[in-house]
Amino acid sequence: MKTKKNPLLKSWRMAPLWVIFTFVFVVSCHERAFWDPETKNPHTLSYEETAPGTFVGEYRGAKWQLSLPNSVIWNSLPQKYLLLYAHGIVDPVPYEPVKLPDDAIEGTSVEDILKGNGFGYASTSYRDNGLVVLEAVEDMKNLADLTRLFFRVHPDYSAPDFLFIGGPSEGGLVTIKTIEKYPSLFDGAISICAPIGDFQKQLQYNGDFHVLFNYFFGADLLAAGFDLGNPKDGVDPAIMGKWKEGKEGDLQKKIISLMTDHPERVFQLLNTVKATVDFYNPIAVGTAVLELLRFNIMMTNDVRIRMKGVPYNNKNTVYSGSLDDETLNAEVQRIDEPDYHQVRNSIRKYETSGKLINMPLVTIHTTGDYIIPYWHDNLYASKIFPAKNSYLHKRIEVDNFGHSTIFLENIAEALLFLIGSVNSVSEVQMDEMEY
Repeated sequence: MKTKKNPLLKSWRMAPLWVIFTFVFVVSCHERAFWDPETKNPHTLSYEETAPGTFVGEYRGAKWQLSLPNSVIWNSLPQKYLLLYAHGIVDPVPYEPVKLPDDAIEGTSVEDILKGNGFGYASTSYRDNGLVVLEAVEDMKNLADLTRLFFRVHPDYSAPDFLFIGGPSEGGLVTIKTIEKYPSLFDGAISICAPIGDFQKQLQYNGDFHVLFNYFFGADLLAAGFDLGNPKDGVDPAIMGKWKEGKEGDLQKKIISLMTDHPERVFQLLNTVKATVDFYNPIAVGTAVLELLRFNIMMTNDVRIRMKGVPYNNKNTVYSGSLDDETLNAEVQRIDEPDYHQVRNSIRKYETSGKLINMPLVTIHTTGDYIIPYWHDNLYASKIFPAKNSYLHKRIEVDNFGHSTIFLENIAEALLFLIGSVNSVSEVQMDEMEY
């Protein structure tokens, strides 16, 4: 990740956020209406304290964690904020186990960033890995219920006044889908570098990279005994295993060697797929290719299973950006599955509606994101409904290359916006709540 210095960051680090926000006058904690009958039962709350203020448990196949500042500090805060963290996509089981996230920003864990500034932090592993968006929405809802139950049965900690949700990448999509389905559960949200604008277009982007990579490098890899599969037929699990060996394994070594020997092909590949990459930095270019390939190799099978078919069609796509577009368009693999239109019904379940109901939302996106392109943020902003609620949406544009390569000051700015918005929003929510 690139580093970036900002004078705002120093001042933000110098004072806890709760001190910065003491000017905000807010209403007290309100009850929520969306209790799951089973989750509401105190006997379902099973956990252990793994460290002072850190509580870990399991529920419905997902691990969950609640991490709070020292109880004396927490209880003395003028207002208490708890953020539920939705993590990004993880390689499918058995290539990666289901586990709690340990994500970091500029070398500091998300948990420590929040907890060190007087916020509470909660997270869940989700019940499965891979493209688990729909299930993760329910896991985040369960997490909200479990944490509220924790404060009811645990006498040492006062309940939070406000509940936020946020996350990067797939977790950013999970965030938006969760507040759309359960708007009364949360007071604000942060979505970071997420495919929230057009999920079908994102799948097309990934599929295009797969077939184009095969066009430029597939023959050489086949000669070396490696077949990376394709969006139609999937990927051999043996190749997925070889990919997990990393840059020291034979597969990634071969790919890196081919890119080193044929930089002109790398340029054509990224230029044709329209990836936003720092072409003046060879290491960044190679990293972009490997990170894009990771999705194709590790997620293609999982996506096909969850979509109940092949969610990709390039029958009529006209590619441009290579040194010989005519030959490329004539020879690149074309995929046109007869069930594609039925599969699109599955894809629609992953699309966002843009519907905001009294919910302040911050979207953060790097302009040079080659995994989930910046155009998602523009598309999402264009479909916010109702239009009068567009003032609830704050966009933070981060001028940087890479996926989710944001900075601490971006998170500080997002939290400031949420905290500054919840007073007026909460009064409206209070009128709509069931007690």
